[in-house]
Amino acid sequence: MAEKLHIIFHLIKVKIDDSVKFSCCLFYIEKGGVVMAGRGNKPLKKKEGIATPTTLHCLRCNEPYDSNEFYDSDSELHEAIGKIPYCRTCLDTLYQNYLKKYEKLEYPNPDRKAIERLCMTLDIYYKDDIFDAAVRDSEVRTDATLIALYFKQVKLYQYRKKNYDTTIHEKYKAMKNGDFMSVYTEQDEKQSEEIKAASKFFGSGFSDDDYIFLHEQYSDWTTRHECETKSQEEMFKQICFTQLELLKATRAKQDTKDLNATFLKQLEAAKLQPKQNKGETVSETQTFGTLIDKWENTRPIPEIDEDLRDVDKIGLYLDVFFKGHLAKMMGLKNGLSNLYTKFISKYTVEKPEYNDNEDGEALFDAIFGNGNMEDS
Repeated sequence: MAEKLHIIFHLIKVKIDDSVKFSCCLFYIEKGGVVMAGRGNKPLKKKEGIATPTTLHCLRCNEPYDSNEFYDSDSELHEAIGKIPYCRTCLDTLYQNYLKKYEKLEYPNPDRKAIERLCMTLDIYYKDDIFDAAVRDSEVRTDATLIALYFKQVKLYQYRKKNYDTTIHEKYKAMKNGDFMSVYTEQDEKQSEEIKAASKFFGSGFSDDDYIFLHEQYSDWTTRHECETKSQEEMFKQICFTQLELLKATRAKQDTKDLNATFLKQLEAAKLQPKQNKGETVSETQTFGTLIDKWENTRPIPEIDEDLRDVDKIGLYLDVFFKGHLAKMMGLKNGLSNLYTKFISKYTVEKPEYNDNEDGEALFDAIFGNGNMEDS
């Protein structure tokens, strides 16, 4: 008895001048409860009321899975079965492959770029807000993958009936309104501003990746070295251009001998070679304490002449009136207390002492003088 086959056509539609043209169609042949992918060359209309098969074959690994292992899709590319024809495991693998690729290329936000690349391939709507919401969910739901959380968010009601065509249209509207669109990373506003500034400064004709590299290198050079004149500015620009060519040649595993020679000549012209600014660099990188220690060891302060050692007697005053006075107060008998006693004796007034046997007149004369009162 022949097995019953159900053929489900997956139509690929192309709109031209508001009319629908069919370039080709994919179909799925259900045999024994298993759906197999195939190709057809005749467009057929989708029959109404065809339910999503319970078992699907993944177009990547060619393994049969329950339909729950496939993400839902509202795209016209998948309207025959309403599912993305790649299993969850394969989509996670594709995401990881893109992620590693963009990390190797040193893209900022490689996870964001990998998600958008998959959305473009699968005709899924992409928006930064959805991605940010998925990232926040991933911080709570550590057991779920980022792509699974994104597809969960994109199935919300407000994003229904949207696909990657909607994403392209939104980008076009943003560009038409004067917003700068960066292929390098559309989501990083600061980096977009850097690209705009670099495009104006370095000229047109470079990719966004190149502009980012040139901007970072130029900022690094001018931060570490003086750049006040037009000639210095142009020299740093040429150095950055050569660095960019060196980077590209190195990645392509090409010979960089001539580029290295050019780079060294530019450094020499700008007086930036290590041999030219070694002394300046050492002085700039040492701390003030290190420099003082160096000066004391190599160029110490000479001994002061005897006549100039303590011209204002500040040292003596400190020894007498601070250290010596403190020693005297504490009852210490040392050189400082003796110095204090000796020095202060010049300014000390002692009360005179007299015996009772002394003549009163002599005492009077000693106190008031011996002037003759009759002369007055």
